[in-house]
Amino acid sequence: MFLSINSQRLQTLIEEPFILPSPRELRRWGAVFFIGGDLPVFETLETMYESHCQEATGLFHVTFSGRSELRANLELVRQIKKNFSVRLMGRINAALPEAHFEQLYLAGLDILDIPLRAFGDAERSASHDQLPYFARAAAVFPHWSLISSLTTNEMTAPELRSTIDAVLNNGIVPLLTMAPGTNGRGRDEITALFAYLSDAWHRHEVALKPLLPLIHVSTPLESSESSGLLRNAIGRFHDRRTLVTGNLLRHLRTSGAEASFESAGL
Repeated sequence: MFLSINSQRLQTLIEEPFILPSPRELRRWGAVFFIGGDLPVFETLETMYESHCQEATGLFHVTFSGRSELRANLELVRQIKKNFSVRLMGRINAALPEAHFEQLYLAGLDILDIPLRAFGDAERSASHDQLPYFARAAAVFPHWSLISSLTTNEMTAPELRSTIDAVLNNGIVPLLTMAPGTNGRGRDEITALFAYLSDAWHRHEVALKPLLPLIHVSTPLESSESSGLLRNAIGRFHDRRTLVTGNLLRHLRTSGAEASFESAGL
């Protein structure tokens, strides 16, 4: 899938960049439902259900608070996965112990976003020392289901392009968003960065469809594929089959883990 740049949306994002809601917010933006991981479980589920019935949702996006709150946040993830048949993405702005990746996946996350700045120094985070950490997280989730977000002002344009290539080579999907303030960069340079990202995704044959709802609200990129009733119906059927298959594989892995604990007397 090749994505092109929507010039009008690009200008809108330059003037008012996309800002991810906090872990205490609940907000619908386009076809994405942004859910704060610190919100109370049952009140949040009730509000989500009412909104979901009124308008279709393409992606649930949970923003985690941090490592210390992870256990409580995971309970919200479990309840969302149990009550809704919608792809679930999570983002945590901190480096996690590697054992937590399995917990996040088994709780119900289909996609995980660990921004490079979770390590503090973005430029250092893009080094080869950090890539094995991301590669191990990517091994827990299905192919192309680990994301690493970047913003346009984290590093120089050449460094951003190099980082995009490096993470893609390790099976990780880079997601570039506009930062507040262009950091002295003009519209042409920003356009070139998003064009490079789109081309890199295309070269690596990244499965972007699950991420399209988020891409459409956070970037100027959009699908250039023609739409139609039959194409949309086939697309929805394929997406639903992929989601059901993913949930089945998660269930089998969970059952296997429980059986291992029981056999070990744990």
